[in-house]
Amino acid sequence: MRKKGAVLLILALAIAVHASAFLLMIQGVEPVSTYFYTFAWWTYIVALSCVNHLRGQNSLLLDTPREFLWVFLFSTPLWLFFEISNFRLNNWHYIGIPVETYVRWPGYAMAFGTVLPGIFETETCLKNFGVFTRLRGRPVQVTQALLARFVMIGSLMMLLVPFRPTLFFPLVWLGWIFLLDPLIYRRDRKKASLLGQAQQGDYALVVRLLITGMICGLLWEFWNYWASAKWVYTIPYFGSLKLFEMPALGFFGFPFFALECYLLYRAFLMFRVLLLGQRLIGAVTALLVLLYCLLAFTGIDRWTVESYKVTFS
Repeated sequence: MRKKGAVLLILALAIAVHASAFLLMIQGVEPVSTYFYTFAWWTYIVALSCVNHLRGQNSLLLDTPREFLWVFLFSTPLWLFFEISNFRLNNWHYIGIPVETYVRWPGYAMAFGTVLPGIFETETCLKNFGVFTRLRGRPVQVTQALLARFVMIGSLMMLLVPFRPTLFFPLVWLGWIFLLDPLIYRRDRKKASLLGQAQQGDYALVVRLLITGMICGLLWEFWNYWASAKWVYTIPYFGSLKLFEMPALGFFGFPFFALECYLLYRAFLMFRVLLLGQRLIGAVTALLVLLYCLLAFTGIDRWTVESYKVTFS
């Protein structure tokens, strides 16, 4: 009972901080105005974690905090792949970013670190409230030929994106689905792979993830729209009809991005077994990931940030 009361208190505080951050942002109060997006997402994640704990005791943050830490730590490297892709795609730019590197780079990590926690807690919440917990359909016959075709399609998608970015840029939000799911199917057919679940005629997780992607996409764009430090789009074609900063048709990419995030993390879980078993490999990998993040942050500063501002002077 005491724990339930504490969780309810945390939930109330998260809602209060979220509402306060919105009011302070409207008034232009720093640093909330600049970091409103991050304030909004972390209070949302905390609030949703409380709901998931109270509803199903399956919150990442409150019930499996160690796993939550892994999700948070993997979230930034995962998103940086798309940031690096954007160096070539040139689909979005950042404006109003703090000029101080010691402020800006931790800000990147905290903002990008919300991607996976936000998606996973949202999907869990949908499940806890009975949204498509059971969705049966016609089973898919998964063959070696189908797996090979998936890999070929995914590889072709990822190669076409840098080759002709103005035409094939949407494929960056699809390619990992076709590349990774066959790999995961071979290792963990029924539990993790989307094809493995389709083979059993179970489409509940796929549909929940698609819905989750759209929900998170709306929240990403809504909270970004109000923030002082934000991204703006330069997407070819159909860019004039917008919802918030995003061209309206771009919202159709968010559901598939949620599928990609799920599969990328499932692939990371397979690799993590090796990391935990070999300390040297784990240490070297951690250093390489840190270097990758620092180089990506440098690239964002150089090619993606369009304007800076002094935040705390």
